[in-house]
Amino acid sequence: MLLTAHTGRENIFVRKAFYRFFLPSLFSCLGLAIGGLADCVFVGNVIGPVGLSAISIGQPVYMLFNTISYSLSIGGSIRYATALSEGKPEEGNRIFANVLRADLFTNILLCLLGQIFLPQVLTFLGAGTPGTELWENCEALVRTQLLLVPVMFCQGPFYYFVNSDNNPKLAAAALVTSNTIDIVFNYVFVVVLKMGVAGSVYSTGLGAAVMILLSLTHFIRKKGCLRFTWPRFDGTAVVQSFRTGFATSVQYVYQFITILVCNRLLMGISGELGVAVFGIVFNVALVAASVYDAISMALQPMVSTFHGECNKSNIRCTLRQAFQVAVIMSVVVIAILMVIPQWVCFAFGLRTAEELAMGSVAVRIYALCVLPSGINMVMTYYYQTLEKEFASYLFFTLRSFVFFLAFSLILSRGGEDLFWWTYPCAEAATLLVMILYNRKKGSWTYLDEDDSRVYSAFLDSRSADLGAVEQEVSAYLERMNASPAQAYFATITVEEVCGAILNNAFAEDDGYIQLTIVPHDDGTVTIHVRDSARRFNPFEMNTDEISLEEGTGLDAIGVKMIKRKAREFFYRRYAGFNTLVVRV
Repeated sequence: MLLTAHTGRENIFVRKAFYRFFLPSLFSCLGLAIGGLADCVFVGNVIGPVGLSAISIGQPVYMLFNTISYSLSIGGSIRYATALSEGKPEEGNRIFANVLRADLFTNILLCLLGQIFLPQVLTFLGAGTPGTELWENCEALVRTQLLLVPVMFCQGPFYYFVNSDNNPKLAAAALVTSNTIDIVFNYVFVVVLKMGVAGSVYSTGLGAAVMILLSLTHFIRKKGCLRFTWPRFDGTAVVQSFRTGFATSVQYVYQFITILVCNRLLMGISGELGVAVFGIVFNVALVAASVYDAISMALQPMVSTFHGECNKSNIRCTLRQAFQVAVIMSVVVIAILMVIPQWVCFAFGLRTAEELAMGSVAVRIYALCVLPSGINMVMTYYYQTLEKEFASYLFFTLRSFVFFLAFSLILSRGGEDLFWWTYPCAEAATLLVMILYNRKKGSWTYLDEDDSRVYSAFLDSRSADLGAVEQEVSAYLERMNASPAQAYFATITVEEVCGAILNNAFAEDDGYIQLTIVPHDDGTVTIHVRDSARRFNPFEMNTDEISLEEGTGLDAIGVKMIKRKAREFFYRRYAGFNTLVVRV
C-alpha cells in the first residue's frame, strides 16, 4: 500500500530524529547555562555583589567572541548538513576546514589586541575608577578571558559540526563533561583556592579544553563524514557561513551593547546592587534560552536535511514538533520562576531583605516573557535554517536590540521595578511584529504550497505495493518531461533500491521507507531514500552470494548496475535512519 505524504505516518521519521537530537542537546545546553550560573553563584557567595557586578561588566567580552565563533559555527554547520543531504561530503569538509581556521585566527588576533589595550577596554566596559575594588575584579576577569579565548571559543566549530555529522550524543557528552568540569573546578578555584573572579574563567577554559579533546574522538573513529583536511582557503565559504550564522549570533553583538547600556543605567538608579540583580536576571534568561537553543539544535540539522531533499512535509512536521516541546518547557520554566524566586536569588548570594526583594520582583517579571521568547527564538532559528536571512536578522534585531534598548531607556525612568518590564515588553513587541510581517507575506513557514514538482511516497514494509510506486514514478517523470532513458533508469533505481531494502533490511523486522524524487534545472533527477531499518547500505551488498539457479542475491545485481550507471550516489546513517542519495 502506498501512503501519501499527508497521512501523518511518515512523521515517524521526524519524531524519532527530533528527540535523537533534542535530548542530548538539552542536556548540553542546560549544562552550558548552569556552568555560567556557577560562575555567578560561587563568585556571588564568596566575593559578594562586587563580584557579580564584575561578571556582568565583563559579559560584553564574551558576547564579542560568541558572535564571531557562533556565527561561523552555526552557519557552517547548516551549510555542512545541506552539503551532506545533497551527497557532497567533500564540500562539507571544505566548509569545516575553512570555518575552523577562520575562527582560530580571528580569536588569536583579537586576544592579542585586547591584552595590549586592556586599560582602554576596561574603561569602555564601565569598570569604574582604576584602583577600586570593582576595577581590580574586572581587570582580573577580562585579562583571564582574553588569555583563554583561543581555547574557549574553538568549542563552537567542534560542537556544531560533530552534532550535524550525526553524532549528537558525543557532542552533548563532550559539552556536558566540559560543563561538569567547569562547575567542579569553579568551586575549587573560587571557593577553595580563593582565586577570585579569575578562577571562574580558568575553570571554563579547562572545561573547554576537555570538550575539544573529547570531540576529537569523532575524527579518530571515523564514523561520520567529518574529516580534518587542509584545502585552499576559501574566503567565500567563510563569508557565506558567517552570513548564515550571523542572523542568530548577532544577538551577542546586541547583548554586548545592551549590557553596557543597562549596567550604566542601573548603576545610576540603584548602584552595584542593581547591576548585580541584572546579572542574575541575565543568567536566568540564559537558562531559559538554553532550552530553546536545544530545540534549535534539533531543528536546524533536520530542516537543513529536509530542505536539501525538498521534503516540505517533514519540514512542517519538524516545526510542529519544535513548537510542542517549546510550549511544554516554557510552562515548566515559568512555574519554577514564579513559585520560588527567592530561592533563585538566594543561590546567587543575595542575603539581605532589600537584595531579596529587588531580586524576586525582577525574576517574577522576567518569567512573563518566557513563552513569547520561546516562540520568537524557535521561529527565528527556523528562518535562519531556510536561509531566510532577512527575516531571521529582522526578528533578532528587534528582539535583542531595538525593542530591548528602547524599552530599557524608557522604563528606567520609572525606577528599577519598572525597568525589569523591559524583557516582557521587548518579547511581546517582537511577537506582534512577527505576526504582522508573516500575515503580510501570507505564510509562517515560507514554504511553497505547490509540491507538484517533487514526488514523495511512503511505504510500509508489511503492505508495500512496489509496483504501484513504480507506475507513479514513471508517470511523474513523464510529466516532468524526463527523457525516456532517464525515466527508465530512475524507475529501475526505485525498483531495485527499495526492493533490496524490503527484501533484506526488512526480512525479519517491519519498517518504513520514505521516497522523495527531486528534478533539477540541469536535467538531472535526485532520488532520496530513507528507511527505518538497522544499518543497511544497498551498495555494500555482497555479489559473491548470487546464484541464478537458487535465485538468491539477485537484488545485488540490480544495485550494482545502478551504482555503476548513476552520476552520483551517497549513503550515510543519519539520525537513526539509513539515508541514500542517488543522482541520475
